[in-house]
Amino acid sequence: MTSFLTDVLITAGKLEKVNLHEKISEIQKEITKLKYDVKDFMDDNYVEFTSKLTKDQHLVSKGEKLLEEMNALQKKIDTQVKVELSGSTKELKTLSQALKESNIMLQLSNQLLTLHECIKSVKNYQEEKRYVDAAETLCHMQTILYNPQTDLRDLDIYTAIEEEYLNLYTSFLSDTSMLLDERISWTGVDDKDAKTVTLNVKNEVDDMQDLIHGLHHIDNLSSHLHKFSVTLMNHMISPIINDDCSVYVIDEKVFTVEILNKKKLPGYKSVLYNLELLFKFLYQHFQFTIHDDRTFLKEIQPHLLERLSTSLKDDCISRITPTSSADLKNFTPIVQAINDFQYFLVKIGFITNDQLFLSEYTKNIDKLLIRKICQDLLAKARTIMKKDLHDCITYEPQKPLEFPEDTYDYNEIKAYKKLSDDTFQLPKCQISTSARETLNLARYILDEACNSSDTCAMQLFYTCRNVFEMYAGLVPEHHRKFLETIPQQVAMFHNNCMYLAHHLLTLGHEYRDKLPESLHNLNLTFADQVLILRDVGSSCFLEHMKYQRNIIFDILKESGLSALGQTSELHPSTERAMRQCIRQLELLKTVWVDVLPVNIYCRAVGCIMNSMVEDLIIRVISVEDIPADVATELVTLFNMIVKRAPQIFPVHQKIHQHVRKWEKFLELIQVLGASLKEIEVRWDNGKGPLAREFTAPQVKQLIRALFQNTERRSNLLASIK
Repeated sequence: MTSFLTDVLITAGKLEKVNLHEKISEIQKEITKLKYDVKDFMDDNYVEFTSKLTKDQHLVSKGEKLLEEMNALQKKIDTQVKVELSGSTKELKTLSQALKESNIMLQLSNQLLTLHECIKSVKNYQEEKRYVDAAETLCHMQTILYNPQTDLRDLDIYTAIEEEYLNLYTSFLSDTSMLLDERISWTGVDDKDAKTVTLNVKNEVDDMQDLIHGLHHIDNLSSHLHKFSVTLMNHMISPIINDDCSVYVIDEKVFTVEILNKKKLPGYKSVLYNLELLFKFLYQHFQFTIHDDRTFLKEIQPHLLERLSTSLKDDCISRITPTSSADLKNFTPIVQAINDFQYFLVKIGFITNDQLFLSEYTKNIDKLLIRKICQDLLAKARTIMKKDLHDCITYEPQKPLEFPEDTYDYNEIKAYKKLSDDTFQLPKCQISTSARETLNLARYILDEACNSSDTCAMQLFYTCRNVFEMYAGLVPEHHRKFLETIPQQVAMFHNNCMYLAHHLLTLGHEYRDKLPESLHNLNLTFADQVLILRDVGSSCFLEHMKYQRNIIFDILKESGLSALGQTSELHPSTERAMRQCIRQLELLKTVWVDVLPVNIYCRAVGCIMNSMVEDLIIRVISVEDIPADVATELVTLFNMIVKRAPQIFPVHQKIHQHVRKWEKFLELIQVLGASLKEIEVRWDNGKGPLAREFTAPQVKQLIRALFQNTERRSNLLASIK
């Protein structure tokens, strides 16, 4: 093909507009001809798929030459022509626009031909195992196809070429992934029960390196590295850290981890040594650069380091952290072994000097020691609190505090002050052995704090506080089922809380002067926890009292008292219900009387009995008609309660002090068996015992229910005001 540029530029600096127009027209004709040739060729190859392979090189050469001449001509027009043809601006713009349109067509034709060459090259590179060249060519194709400034998408053939590219990409990815899996293979990772796992590295390093570089170029290496790291962690590193293993290398290419005993924990020396062997193997077989200065080991680090660090800290190093000052002296060689392992990882390029992830254990061992001690103490406290509550002992009040019998004020006026021996004493009761063990543990922690450094003493003190916070939260939850249904256990828990709260009142003062001086100015107290423990114990006990009261209410609901006044005689189930209620209270006496302090026992049982008595009173006084026989039977049943109920209290005669409605209940029995005259006497114009317990409307209601309408009844009702 003759040079169009030579023909157009006849002499340097002299152009004729007519000649220029003619030459541009000739170029347009050549481009149009080339466009149709390229279209036919691309249609044959990517639409009709007929073989036209001999024509492609000629078209590529022709297109490239035209493109060069178009660029030269465009440059000439933009420089010399604009100056010399300044008088023909409009015509020049028209010619320039036509040239640009022709240039766009030429660029599209050239891009299509380049894509075709890339497609051929990718196939050849794959056959020749030139994975990096194939990957780079695919990236070049992607740049052309998805360039937002190109008009390729407007061509009908674009879809066919894009499909061809995607097929090539998928095929390349599949082939390289399969080949890489052949070169880095695992055995035993798919079997959960397998005790032996191997990592087998095949072929030469260069071949594997090309595969990895190829995957990197197409941005698909990260998923392979993540999969490799997860398998390495789950099936090799984790067993090395957590199980008794044997680690060895076969023929320098097969790394094997054999689990000997899953129940036996390995020593730290064995763990670090085996991990070092594993990373040496990786360094030996994957010692190549992927991109820039990023080696294979550096590339897998983001996928592996965090899990490796966490597992080593939690599952290995934490097991050997000292638990006492004596153990701390023997920790120096362990620190050295840990540092040696970290520096080895730096040497092979897995981590940098800024990523020494185990340094917190080697630099802050004092803090780790006290943290470990506190964790162990809290774990011991948790174990104690989960013990059965019914394993109990009897708590006896301590020796009474002695106070001077008399003192003198500033005016030398003699004042006698006598306190009871029971002042500031926790009364006799039963407590769980676990409660005493909890208090003893707290004292042990405070004793340790007294002999520790300032920082350790502070942490130990707050660990002691945490023990009591744990008791208030853990015990009610752990023993919930028993505390809701078993009276003895809920009483024991109540006593435990009161026992601990009682000692917490003075525990802080007892140890304040023994703790390091730097802590003396701090508010080291347990007083705020006293209310918490008392509230937890009381709330739990009150809930159970409601539970017991509801049992009695349910019994009374099922008794014949619900139908009182509707029949001429009392229902047979009424007597059974009365006896059942008393037996329920007697059962509480059996399980509570020797467990609870006497005053708490009397108040608790008295409250439940008072609810029962009050319910009986309400049921009777709300009835509009009580036949005489029914009234007689009620008197008999209620007298049975009067006979047996006082025996539930240690001092029978003091039942009226614990059951507020007891006197009212006795008065109701009197009314049920009394005549109108006797009622009038007990009312005594609103000043008698009946008036103290019942209001005038209630007395009138009872009279109307018990007696027929007679003149005497009317006179009595009129007198009650």
